[in-house]
Amino acid sequence: MPNIKARLAAMAGAAALTAGLLAAGAGPASAAEDSFHFELQHMGSDTYINVFNDSMEGRLAGWGGWWADPGTSGEPGDTLVAYDNLADGYGIESHLSTGRTATTRGHSAKYQDTTSGDLPEGNHYLMWVCVVKGSWSKCSTKEDVWA
Repeated sequence: MPNIKARLAAMAGAAALTAGLLAAGAGPASAAEDSFHFELQHMGSDTYINVFNDSMEGRLAGWGGWWADPGTSGEPGDTLVAYDNLADGYGIESHLSTGRTATTRGHSAKYQDTTSGDLPEGNHYLMWVCVVKGSWSKCSTKEDVWA
């Protein structure tokens, strides 16, 4: 009997150690993933997805935007924007279903990237915004935008 009890104790210890290591390995990624949320905002024909860093008191980390024929902003044509507002070590990427991407990856905050070009008027596209750091990312839902 002592042999079985010793084996069970060893197995229980190994299981606890494995669970602890898995939890420790998953902890930082889960914490980072859970520390951002997105909010959709429309301003006329412009669409913005604001990114908030909840681990930094819900501060505005940045935003992604879609400007259909912005004209007054100085950008030509339909413009996708990524803006990183917060020096938190994360970047912001905006994506359009055409494959167009604007990114602040690799730049210090307060940085804005835009990519522009006319798209066929009245066409429907999807836009989404991601928080990025290395190979990690967390993305918003895909939102409808029009050219």
